[in-house]
Amino acid sequence: MRRPFTGWRSALAFLAPKVFQFAFVIWATYTVTFLLLNLLPGDPLIAALSVKGGDATPTDPEALRELRAKYGLDGSLWERYAVNGLAALRGDLGVSIATGQDVGDMIGRALPNTAVVALLALALGVVVSIVITYFAYVAKWKWVRNTLLQIPPFGVAVPAFFSGLVLVSVFAYGLGILPSSGSRNPLSVVLPAVTLSLPVGAIFFQVFSAAVLEARASSYVFTAVAKGLSERVVFLRHVFRNALLPSVTILGLLIGYLAGGTAVVESVFSRDGIGRLVVDAVLARDANVVLGVVIVVSVVYSVVNLLVDLSYGLIDPRTRPKAARRAVQDARDKAVVEA
Repeated sequence: MRRPFTGWRSALAFLAPKVFQFAFVIWATYTVTFLLLNLLPGDPLIAALSVKGGDATPTDPEALRELRAKYGLDGSLWERYAVNGLAALRGDLGVSIATGQDVGDMIGRALPNTAVVALLALALGVVVSIVITYFAYVAKWKWVRNTLLQIPPFGVAVPAFFSGLVLVSVFAYGLGILPSSGSRNPLSVVLPAVTLSLPVGAIFFQVFSAAVLEARASSYVFTAVAKGLSERVVFLRHVFRNALLPSVTILGLLIGYLAGGTAVVESVFSRDGIGRLVVDAVLARDANVVLGVVIVVSVVYSVVNLLVDLSYGLIDPRTRPKAARRAVQDARDKAVVEA
């Protein structure tokens, strides 16, 4: 007889650790970043104002007190930690010291530009990696397979700023078919996305191709080939899905990297986005913008990894809690019988 609420308990036991990890990553990221920004030598307000105004930096104690209250820099360290943390929970990321604008609005304007480049780069990298892996899998000659498997790692070896400059020289200045910079032209997303897709696709390829080659040597693939199935059918029906589980794991990490790793690409192509916003904030010593961007990136990273964890059960039913408990019980029963 099935016990009541068993399904809910299993779902809660499966979700609770992942939700706790989701919240812990965001809290730990906020805590470490806040402490680093506030424990650095010097006053963060004076440092930002000196970069902004130079010799016109206000020195009147009353004016500085008002500015500290305006930018959320008044009170003790732990008072600011608690007040800023609670404000971030409400979606209030403070005011930029350099520009006087709301940090949430600045991130909201920059985030779509970064998201378009990151998603297009991820799609390009994943699709090209799967295509190259497929042709390597069905290749009849070993030297062709080895050659195809050695191509993508070049994407990691070549720095993004170098590949970006090469693409600009060829497609923007040489052929004149794509814009070299900016974010207003819809085609301006192509070159930054291709540049960013090279290291992302190379990393994904390393994991996916290794999983495919491991699956190729498994017994179920040997059985499928013995039944007379073609290489294409074996790859699509049996190999691809089994190689997808480790690939999804690295996919979550890559999305987190893309959320905050676009600074070089956006600087090379003079494109507005999260990465360039962080670079400008660091140069301006704007602690509020840096903290706000780090919080948003940590939330994006945590949400993506939570979704990746939840997708394991859909991709491979053996990873679901009920199936895992059944596998453990079967193993115990088998051990008792053998004893």
